[in-house]
Amino acid sequence: MLAAWDAKIGAWRSLLESGPQSLSHRQIVALAGDHARAFLTQYEDDPFEAPAELQLGSGTSEAGDEVLAVGLRGLSGHDKKRLKADLLAFLRADEGQRGPLGLSLLARYPAFQAALKLDLQPALERMHGGDTDKALAGRDLHVSAEIRGLLNLEMLRMVGAARRGLERRKGGDYGPVPELEAAPEFVVPKQARTPEKVTFEAIISSQARKRLAGAGSKPMPEKSIQKYKRLGEDFARSRGSTDATTVKVSEVEEWMDSMVSAGEIGNRSIADRIVSLGTIINWGKRQREHREAMASAESVSGRVELPSYVEKPASDTSYTLEEARKVLQAARNEEDASKRWLPWVCLYGGLRISEAEGLRGEDFFQAEGEWFFRVTSAGKRSLKTANSERVVPVHPALVAEGLMEWLKGRPKGQLFRPSAYSYMGRWVRSKSVGIIRKGVSPNHGLRHLFVALCRRYGVNSEAAEYLAGHATAKVHAKYGSTEVMLPGLAVEMRKIQALLPLHI
Repeated sequence: MLAAWDAKIGAWRSLLESGPQSLSHRQIVALAGDHARAFLTQYEDDPFEAPAELQLGSGTSEAGDEVLAVGLRGLSGHDKKRLKADLLAFLRADEGQRGPLGLSLLARYPAFQAALKLDLQPALERMHGGDTDKALAGRDLHVSAEIRGLLNLEMLRMVGAARRGLERRKGGDYGPVPELEAAPEFVVPKQARTPEKVTFEAIISSQARKRLAGAGSKPMPEKSIQKYKRLGEDFARSRGSTDATTVKVSEVEEWMDSMVSAGEIGNRSIADRIVSLGTIINWGKRQREHREAMASAESVSGRVELPSYVEKPASDTSYTLEEARKVLQAARNEEDASKRWLPWVCLYGGLRISEAEGLRGEDFFQAEGEWFFRVTSAGKRSLKTANSERVVPVHPALVAEGLMEWLKGRPKGQLFRPSAYSYMGRWVRSKSVGIIRKGVSPNHGLRHLFVALCRRYGVNSEAAEYLAGHATAKVHAKYGSTEVMLPGLAVEMRKIQALLPLHI
């Protein structure tokens, strides 16, 4: 039953996408033959139980008479004389000759065709419309009125042959029925497959679901999902289509050129957009549900020459010591816990704002008398890379500032408000803090300063790489594999001197 239902749904979908199905002459004959054979099989054991045959009817309809009269009135005198002679020849002919003569009349005088069509089609529908309905429903076929009319006509021939076979069975003749024996088996018509459309949003949503599935998974951050979706929408507007299966490299290049010409965003941002679009296309090509349809899309990654740009010097985006002191001092005056502690944690831990935002009270622990916290993706949190997983010593400045005392009274769960990137950036630029220098990164600049402080105070280079989350697998094995190695990290962290005097 499920298989039959799936077939019916498929037929309906095909009807919606492609309209009524077309049948060849062979398929029409085969369909009528299959139905007639089934009719013969149903009643041949007891042919006297077969229902009476509906009659085709005789005479012409009023509409047919009118069409014939109009058509014949337009004939010339010579043609009328020839028609009279042809009709007399037809009426005088025996049964075997009337067939060819009748076809000759239809071919020579179109008025007969028009009148006959009006009379024959309704009669055939009354007589064999039910047979046609059963045959079509049995195959989940939806055909045009023209194909239906031809199938009705073929039913007249095939069902008529089956009835003649039943008449012979009444007399004990159970031999084959030639017309039904000669009819071919029906083969389901192959429908032109409409290419599947895959939108950019569908690819991104599928990737987000995939990343979320399973225990211990690393979900895609909501802001990343929205970023990719906005990117897909922008590209779709540029090319005039949301269908990712038809992406061409030339379209991507045109989009890139239009952004460069507009000059509204920098070349680096444009390059990032092209790379991100390539990532979306690659996702679609790998996803199980989209892999087949996305095979027709052209790969973008590595095939587009990206616009050139100059990297901003770290000195432009990093805080100066004086700016950092200004931010830390302003944070001391904040009652909001996020604004109070996030700048201190980012600076003295080398954390990205998203990493600091996701910290939980249970991430902090002691080892050999030293406090540490884990930067982890556990609990459906997200990190930039696998190497971002690390254990960071709590800097003495944080302990002196009262962070550990503050943590004692906190409930379990996330310590800080979400969307820190947005509200902390606005806070840093606000009058209460006053960092207005163009180019400085309100959030990431503290992390840049941490790296600079590591160099200033001689922190071991591999330890600094590990603490900043830039570490290689080799460095991770050295510093982050067991708690035995953690005190060495604390020693390195203590080399960094506090920027502000003790808060009293």
